[in-house]
Amino acid sequence: MFEWIRHWRFGNQYAYETFFREQDRRPNGKTGIILSDLGMPESYKPDFYINFMAHVFNYSLPVFLQHFIFADRGIALIDPANPLARKPFVPLHLVDMNGSFTNREGRPYVDCEVTWRPPGMKKNPADHGYFLYTGDGKGGSPDACQKTGAKVVGWYYGHLLPEKKVAWEHQCKCVYEETVSTLKKEFPQTEFRHAHYTYEESLSQAVEDLLAKGCETIVYQCFCNPAYSDFEDYAHALPKIHTFAKRRAKIICADQLGNQPALREAYVQIIRNQLDKLPSQARILLILSKHGHPFRKETQDKRGAEYRVPLESEMRSLMEKRGGAWDLVWSDDEYADEYWDPGNTKLSTYSAYRMAINEGFDYALEVPTDFIAENTDLMILHAMKKFKAFSTYDPYEPVPYPDWEKPLVRTFREGKTTGIYAGCPVGPYRKYIVGSAVASLTEILSQVDK
Repeated sequence: MFEWIRHWRFGNQYAYETFFREQDRRPNGKTGIILSDLGMPESYKPDFYINFMAHVFNYSLPVFLQHFIFADRGIALIDPANPLARKPFVPLHLVDMNGSFTNREGRPYVDCEVTWRPPGMKKNPADHGYFLYTGDGKGGSPDACQKTGAKVVGWYYGHLLPEKKVAWEHQCKCVYEETVSTLKKEFPQTEFRHAHYTYEESLSQAVEDLLAKGCETIVYQCFCNPAYSDFEDYAHALPKIHTFAKRRAKIICADQLGNQPALREAYVQIIRNQLDKLPSQARILLILSKHGHPFRKETQDKRGAEYRVPLESEMRSLMEKRGGAWDLVWSDDEYADEYWDPGNTKLSTYSAYRMAINEGFDYALEVPTDFIAENTDLMILHAMKKFKAFSTYDPYEPVPYPDWEKPLVRTFREGKTTGIYAGCPVGPYRKYIVGSAVASLTEILSQVDK
């Protein structure tokens, strides 16, 4: 009864209070490490987007609404030439979440009987409609998830990504391998597994593998989220690890990497190298962008400060040493627009860029501080919202990114202001991500058998 009351009291913060804040961080016996990331694949796979969107709805919506939102009424279809349509139109082509333009009989969907379905969130300008085909029965997942998958495969991978791949998986694999290689030298008896927290079977398999190796303690570390959140870490991945372990091993959650100086240094170095290319007397607005979230109560708002306050201090020190006129702002890529934030309590990254333009800064320099690599969010979804601050930005123009060992730098111009998106800490900056993971886990592993 007491635990039920605590669960009711803390809600989504219960796992943080119970599994993290109150945990004993001293390992017992043989120790295994799960190093986890989001799991976005290099090439398009529908199950990733289906899993992630299902988690979004499960986490965000009351149970009584999920029945309607999760309805599978047929096969959701998107026209890649008009993927963001909010009103009915005559489509040229239609694609489903599996990348097929035809039904089971091989007939083009565009030639079949389809019905238009309007945006589910009618007041949200970022939501869009889709076409529904029922001739082959259900689509295999909720319509709301299917339409996202169809948009991603048809428009993102079909047009906006020339290489038809994204760098996330590559970077995460490199971080994992380099972290394990470093830690194995000092802790050779430790077992390691790579997992993707979007996939329950991946987390479950990692736990079972470590138990089979005789691990009495399992340490969970998410290395792709500088600041942990309830949405992804405390109330999602961590409880699943406990559930899958079934008390067969002690579970320890390593701390967020943003608390490690090396992680912050990655973003400082990115900005330092960009500043070296700019005129010494240029007036600069430095934009430290975050992903953003829509939740009224989120542990990240408290714990994020442990990462962001020292990062801001280090960035300010860098700018002061440079000299010249400058300012610094934090911004949110998502959930800071009029729909999600009608009270205008947050600064969107779009508004930060507009501030630089309207106030006559020579440069607006942005670094995405919540990401260790490019993914479809950063390259496309967030870009559509924030880069519209520049008239030179075209959301339908492909985004080439052939060399994943270099940050994807994007430049735009409006009036006297040049906007520079500085990209993520890949290639020469990856050593800082690896260093932060090594430091975080060493704090725990160094206590084994002591």
